[in-house]
Amino acid sequence: MFRIDKGDQIMHRHSSKWILIYLLIFLGNTSGIHAIGRNTGQGQKPIKEGEDLTVLSTEDKTQLKKTLRLKKLFGSSIWPGFGEAEIPLIQYNERYAFLIGHPSPSPPWAAIDSDSFQGNLYYSREVAESQAFAVLVGDLWAGSLDTIGHMNRSMKEQIQEKIPPEKLTPAMFKMMEITPAYHIVALLHEAFHAFQATQELDRFLQAQRMYAFEKLYPFEDEAFKSAWNKEGSSLISAVNEQDETARLESIERFLEIRVKRRSAASLSENLIEFERRLEWLEGVAKYVEMQFAEKGSSLQGEAISKDYRIVWNRLQADFSYRIRKLGNQNGDLRFYLSGAAQAKILDKVSPGWKKNILGQTNTALEDLLKIALKKE
Repeated sequence: MFRIDKGDQIMHRHSSKWILIYLLIFLGNTSGIHAIGRNTGQGQKPIKEGEDLTVLSTEDKTQLKKTLRLKKLFGSSIWPGFGEAEIPLIQYNERYAFLIGHPSPSPPWAAIDSDSFQGNLYYSREVAESQAFAVLVGDLWAGSLDTIGHMNRSMKEQIQEKIPPEKLTPAMFKMMEITPAYHIVALLHEAFHAFQATQELDRFLQAQRMYAFEKLYPFEDEAFKSAWNKEGSSLISAVNEQDETARLESIERFLEIRVKRRSAASLSENLIEFERRLEWLEGVAKYVEMQFAEKGSSLQGEAISKDYRIVWNRLQADFSYRIRKLGNQNGDLRFYLSGAAQAKILDKVSPGWKKNILGQTNTALEDLLKIALKKE
């Protein structure tokens, strides 16, 4: 699932996925939305008149500063060591990738002598497409995502391609804009993937390799989907339940349904590992993303805290809705949700779970839930 690209190992995922997720969360499944976000973004787009894409814009730098500040403020309370970890970040516009926080990247990265970020050198390289995941630059892992400007320009272009012009208004474009807070928590989601790779490289790479089994997974089997929906209902019950006994009962029900689902579908060991490892990879990153949105909403006396509150409330509402329909979620999205739900539950029943899972290559989130129930 990763390739070698001019000296960098890149986990190959298109940033357009974040645009689609944003539309689904913030706007719902309105007409034309399903088609938006499928554009892979491959190929160079023309530079628009008056735009200097060779350096980070003022908006780009503001977003990066706010991202680093939020990470520093809350990162280690969300996940041990994440706040202090030196994770380089990559931002993409239509033509260039920009790298901050790396001491000395090798060519094709080149220092931008005419500009700086927070008094430090940053680097750029020409690219044909953007990525949203973890990128290995030399011996350091970086979190990568489009700039907010690029994401919004891509969003506008895709909307114009998919929705009839007579239905488009300036207010609609404004409503669909990706907000600064959403962009920040999305970038921190990707930065956490780089942290996962830094902390547990073997496990990280093993999780990536499991995507080779995705085409064998019975996503569309109706009985399988129904069982997944039941798992999701049990998970959200455990997340929301205030009574400890009832919460443990919901956890037990979830685990029992999961065992029966796998048995009824005759899932191979590889497909079971596909579930377990993706819940660790993407589910934990989704949990971290949501935690940052919640923490950001608590910032006092800052205008952006309102934006974080909106993001947090909508992420929560979308999570609660989709978790009950896990079997209907396309592709790996169900593992983002099921993994995040298990992480939320572990916060309640096993507060030290994050330290317990570190370095345990074969320990999945569901294993920690079993331990919490005193089931070996």
